[in-house]
Amino acid sequence: MTMPISKKTWQQGLDSQSACNLSGLAHFLVRLLDELRANNVNGTDALNTHSLVRLIVAQMAHLAFGTFDCGAGNKWQRAYQLAEMETGRHPYYDRPLESGEMEHILQLWAEEDRRESR
Repeated sequence: MTMPISKKTWQQGLDSQSACNLSGLAHFLVRLLDELRANNVNGTDALNTHSLVRLIVAQMAHLAFGTFDCGAGNKWQRAYQLAEMETGRHPYYDRPLESGEMEHILQLWAEEDRRESR
């Protein structure tokens, strides 16, 4: 039986965006990948594109190169906003997320993605 990714892990993903220790991020990434696999997030593509992995790797790239924009578009922003929602915060307003809002935002994102892929 799998458990959802913990709020603590999502919060650590948010906190990673102000990290200045590449080694600490690398250690967290290993623990994160283990947690994802334990939650049936498997396969190279699923692991590589998971929102938390994107946040950690973006900060690692920022520390190593001074930037993380590798043509990522809004993928970093969405990863950050998803982490906010997973910790119970609204991604656009400074308030708690209300019932049904996360699902609504995810639906809007899916619609945007469909329009952009045409």
